[in-house]
Amino acid sequence: MEIKQRSQLRQLAQLSSEQAADWLLSTFPIESPDWGEGLFLMPHRSWKKSDQLRLARHYLQKVPYASPRGYQVFASFMSVASLLGCIREQLPLNHPDLELLLYHLQPTLVAMAKHGKDAELVAEFLAELRGQGIAPCR
Repeated sequence: MEIKQRSQLRQLAQLSSEQAADWLLSTFPIESPDWGEGLFLMPHRSWKKSDQLRLARHYLQKVPYASPRGYQVFASFMSVASLLGCIREQLPLNHPDLELLLYHLQPTLVAMAKHGKDAELVAEFLAELRGQGIAPCR
């Protein structure tokens, strides 16, 4: 971790969840070439659910990601249902983008949904994306 990142993490730790989310969104907006720095910093603090959703809705506008890292970041602090809801908001994608989304997202979802309701939600979501039609946002 670089000195600048350590300093930013210290700064984030001193802010409320809402203030920290505001800072990330203004400092590393999705339009910025260094928006990925926001993804790097996110898992290093806890977030209120409303701020989790705000951050996810903002940064998931970039899906599909070219690696699993972005999905793993959100999986580290969001519930399965919340993450799937935010991803659904970005659908439908064209076929190549949908394939890339599945390629990187599926292992993350499977890892975070070990059993019970989470596993059911993931199975339903993956089935929808695999050709049974993309379900509307819920």
